[in-house]
Order: sequence, then structure tokens, then C-alpha cells
Amino acid sequence: MGTSPLTNWTSPPAATTAWPAAPPAQTPGGLDVRLASWHQLLDSGRMQDGEPSLAGTARPVVARMSAATAAEAGLADGDKVSVVTDHGSVNAPVELVPMADHVVWLPAAGLPGGTTLRAELGAGHGAMVTLRRPE
Repeated sequence: MGTSPLTNWTSPPAATTAWPAAPPAQTPGGLDVRLASWHQLLDSGRMQDGEPSLAGTARPVVARMSAATAAEAGLADGDKVSVVTDHGSVNAPVELVPMADHVVWLPAAGLPGGTTLRAELGAGHGAMVTLRRPE
């Protein structure tokens, strides 16, 4: 047992449980992975309306994933991938980056047509999505 110098509270260390990671599901025609996302500095924000030069400096939309995840889904760097939910899909080129396996990253906004992940996929950061080759 230890004593905290901030609270003078003594307690035993908290018990931790190591939960095994669930393996990704290989669904017919795809690989189920976790979606990671955040807003980029320049996306489809209203401050870019009427500013095509500024909007033109936005990063291109890519689906970032680890090499292991891409290989498991049958994809390679530069291939097109469809990120799919029951609500819809987003197509983007694959960019291999060092990151956690069984995760795909897409920007939260600034998708083609100025739309968002929530509008296209009905999902956001942390949701389960399926990786497929575009039809």
C-alpha cells in the first residue's frame, strides 16, 4: 500500500484486467476494422468559402492503415479502398503508415463533395467499418 503525498489517502493498488483484443472479423468481401478520425486543419469548413486558393492547399483524402491491415484486406499502398457501413461508403486511396493494426483512419470532413464521415457512413471515430475493394 502506498500513501499519496497529495491526498494522504492510502489504498492498495488497483487491480487491472487484461482484456484480449478481439480478432477482426473477415466478412465476405471485406475486413472489419475500427475507424479512427479527426478534423484536419483545412477540410470543408465555412472559412474556406470563396477561397479556392486556400482550400486547394488541403491534404488529399486518403485511407491510412498499417501494412499488416492492408495485407490482410488484400490491399497495397495506392490501391483504392471502400470503407463501408450499413449506411454508406467512402472511397479513397490507401496510404500505408506506421499505426495500430486493424484500424483505418479517414478525415472527419472534407470528403469529396464537401461532406463528412457522419453524413456518408453514419459513423464516427471508434465505429466498426468494413474495408472492401471498390466495385
